[in-house]
Formats: sequence, structure tokens, C-alpha cells
Amino acid sequence: MNLTITVEGTEQILNIELPGDFEIDDFLAYLESETRIPPKDQVLIYDNKELPLRSPTVKVLSDWKLEEDTLLVLRKTTYNTPNSNINEPATESSSQMNPDKMLDSPYMSEQIEKTRQQMLSNPSMQMQIDPALRNALNDKNKFKEEMVKISKQSFKRELEERQKLQQVYNNPDSAESQKKILEIIRQQAIDENMRTAMEETPETFTKVHMLYINCEVNGFPVKAFVDSGAQMTIMTPELAEKCGISRLIDKRFHGEARGVGFAKIEGRVHSASLKIENSYFSCSFTIVPSPNVPMLLGLDMLRRFQAIIDLKQNKLIMGEAETLFLPESECPDISDGNPESAGSFGSNLFSPNSGFKPQSGVKKPAKAPKVSKRVNADPKKVEQLVAMGFDRKQAELALIQTNNNVDLAAGMLFD
Repeated sequence: MNLTITVEGTEQILNIELPGDFEIDDFLAYLESETRIPPKDQVLIYDNKELPLRSPTVKVLSDWKLEEDTLLVLRKTTYNTPNSNINEPATESSSQMNPDKMLDSPYMSEQIEKTRQQMLSNPSMQMQIDPALRNALNDKNKFKEEMVKISKQSFKRELEERQKLQQVYNNPDSAESQKKILEIIRQQAIDENMRTAMEETPETFTKVHMLYINCEVNGFPVKAFVDSGAQMTIMTPELAEKCGISRLIDKRFHGEARGVGFAKIEGRVHSASLKIENSYFSCSFTIVPSPNVPMLLGLDMLRRFQAIIDLKQNKLIMGEAETLFLPESECPDISDGNPESAGSFGSNLFSPNSGFKPQSGVKKPAKAPKVSKRVNADPKKVEQLVAMGFDRKQAELALIQTNNNVDLAAGMLFD
């Protein structure tokens, strides 16, 4: 049977699994080894009632007739002695919860300054700290003030938590207290799970840099972001200008790119030369403004050329071309100067300053009529495209994107 035992007056919680034929005397000896409470002083409470420990009719755990996953409270009969465990947390708390003197000591000032120097020399660490601390890094006195402020807040939270726990342990038999104790157990399991993950797989807590390759578009060198989760291959208007293909943008293929949010599609370049290593590919680009990623190699081109993303060998294989993914030091910075956004965009390439509009329920009256005009594809024109051999759903999407222009939709589907 599974037993959860809380030791009254302390923060100790035991989770144990024992067979039903486990003898009571051995069980009490086990509790003594874990809690240092002698068997003669042990009192076990279940459902607001004291369990019989020394009855002739109770020899093994199953004699108590407990339910599975039972919560028990272990109480010490000499609980109110001056040196008992209940006073220990309060004494420890009172000595620790006076941070002013400790934080103003020369030793702590020295440690705070060492911390500041470490953060100054480690940009990746700066991305993980509190924004107020990050802004104060270049000011020694201001950084110390922020550190002291954060430390005092932490001390205050710890004191409040201890007080809440004390209230729970003062009345552990109440339904509310037992609910809180079970929540504490759950949180302990979560913390233990996190500690195990940090020990065994610490790499999962670090930022993963994205996949980039060196390539050339119309002879212009580009670092392209490889994203198999993006439906389209994307290029910004600025990069199209640098590559000399802006004159080829077909603005009839305007619309909106939708995903986590939406952004304006300015048009499409139907064919441009893409060079990877020594191989050339005819690639089409959807033109979308995005300051974060000038060029994205999406699923449409990856699938067309049957590309292989080989993470074991850290390379992209496309046709006869094999090229290594760029190391993190050579990857472009896509954080927009905001460390909290770095690496967190997924397939959403549109920053707050790029025209990206999050779909958070905010009404946009000026754009609503435009969207509604393209909601439904003309059924007759859908049938025309289906008769040409295209999939019905793809035909409907193509007509929606081209405002029910059959010729443009057919050209898009042929591509």
C-alpha cells in the first residue's frame, strides 16, 4: 500500500510503499529511523482518529484497513517540550529573515560585485536575468540596490511560506490542511523531477539556436533560415532588392500569411536562382516584411527538392548539394534586442515591429471587410480547377488567395 506521512510540527513528508503484511513494529522502527521519534512517542492519526499501535489484534499494516494512497499524520507525544522540532523552524526562520544586516556586510557586497562581473562577461547569462538587473549591469551601485531589493523580496516570500506551513502543521487534521499538504507533496515531486532533468539532461534548459545555411540568391550571399515548420519559402522586400529580383515580384499574389498571427504578403517571385554549395535550384519566394529573418527556406522548397535535414551530421542535403548548418556564433541575431523573445518565435517570424498582428481578439474594423471578401471560394471555379485534376481543398485555398481568379489560382497550383 502507498502511504504519505506528514510529521506534525516539521516540514518533513514521507512517501513510502509497503506490503500489507508488513509488521507494525517494523513500521514504527522505520519511522524512528526517518524522523528520530522513538516508537513509544509515536502517535499516528488517520481521518482525525488515532490508529492503534500496540493492540493485540493489530500486528500488520493490513489490520488497519487503510485505503490506497492514504495520508497519515505522525505526532510526537512529547511535542510541546521546549526543544521539540516545532520550535526549530521558527528559530531558524527568525535568524534568517533579518536580511538587512547580512546584505549590507562587506562579504555580500563583494559577492554581488563578482556576480555583476560574471554577467558582464557572459551575454547568454544576461538574457536569463531580471530586466531591472540587466539594465543596471553597467552601474555598480544601482546593480547592488537591485540585488538587495530582489533578495529582500525572496526573504519575504520565504517567511510567508513558512508561516503558511506552520498554520497547516498546527492543524493537520482539517480537510483544508490536508489539501494543502497534498499540494506540497505534488510540488515536491515537480521540483524533484526538475532537479533530475537538470542533472541528467541540462542541455534542455539552454536556448537552442536555429538552423541556418550559407547560400546565394541570384549571386547575392544570404544566410537562410531552414524551417520545415513553415509552409512557404519567404524573403523580405529589402533582401529581394539586394538580390536584384524585386522587379520580378508579382503583386497579384498579395494577401496575408496566417499562423500564430498574420502579416501582409506583398507578392511572389515565381522563379529565382538559389545556389547551395555548387548546386543551383530554381526557387520561388513569397515576399513578406520581417526584420528578424530576411530569408526562410520553407517546406514547399524542401519538399520540392526532397531535402534531408540531417541533425546527426549537422547538415542539409538537397539534391546533390550537402552543406553544413552554421554554428551559433555565425547565426543572425533574431531577438530584436529583446532577450525574452530570442528563440521563442517558433514558425512566427513577424516581430511586433514588422506588421505582425497577434490574434488576441482585438478588433480591426478597417481590415475586416477585406478578409470577409476572401472567406469563400466560388464553387463553380472550384469545380473548374477540380476538373483540371487539382485537389479540391488546394483549389479552394488557391482561389481564396487569388480572390477567385481562376488563371492565377491554376498558375499557383501548377507551381
